[in-house]
Amino acid sequence: MKRSTKTYCGWLWILGMVMCVFASCSDDTPTADPYADWEARNVAYIDSIADVVANPPAGETWYRYANYKIQNDGMGTDLTLTNSDYVYVKDLTEADAELGETPFATDTVAVHYRGWLINGEVFDQSYSGDWNAEVHVPVSFAASEVRTGWTTALLHMQEGEHWEVYIPYQMGYGTSGNGTIRGYSTLIFDLRLEEVIHPKGPDDRSRKAISLATENQVSVDE
Repeated sequence: MKRSTKTYCGWLWILGMVMCVFASCSDDTPTADPYADWEARNVAYIDSIADVVANPPAGETWYRYANYKIQNDGMGTDLTLTNSDYVYVKDLTEADAELGETPFATDTVAVHYRGWLINGEVFDQSYSGDWNAEVHVPVSFAASEVRTGWTTALLHMQEGEHWEVYIPYQMGYGTSGNGTIRGYSTLIFDLRLEEVIHPKGPDDRSRKAISLATENQVSVDE
């Protein structure tokens, strides 16, 4: 009886050692690096999006917009733009959406957004869970005080539009990154423009003011 007990205990000890070895091997197994070949993957990703914009799938609406700084600073020059000089947009706006104004760079915008990387990691958002127009409150900031890619997209949006925006790293956080966002990161945003807020003052450059001034000028000329 004692011999059987010793044999049983011996087998338990051996089994325990085997399990420890397997557990150790499991712990030593390297996990896949989600940022492996990060620069090359992001460049290839933007190139693939550029291809989609050039030949959009049936039923989808895509746009591309050149870096607004290049447009402003390079007017009249012979520039050759590459895929990294554009932001790319998939238009998700509902057909019955009421559209409003497009902002100037000097305007403030109220938006809802969620941003993520090409590996699916969400790095910033103005709301949690599924977006709900009746619950979520937009965030506001000057259209020109964000990343170049954001500003470029915003200067083409209308109030009420819903876009998915793809920003090359050159118009995002560049090669150095920012906080948890690594360098060379393509930025992808689900973006909704809720309101354009014009600056007020003696030199009111809002679209509404310009429109009113134009109407008054026409009436005087007539």
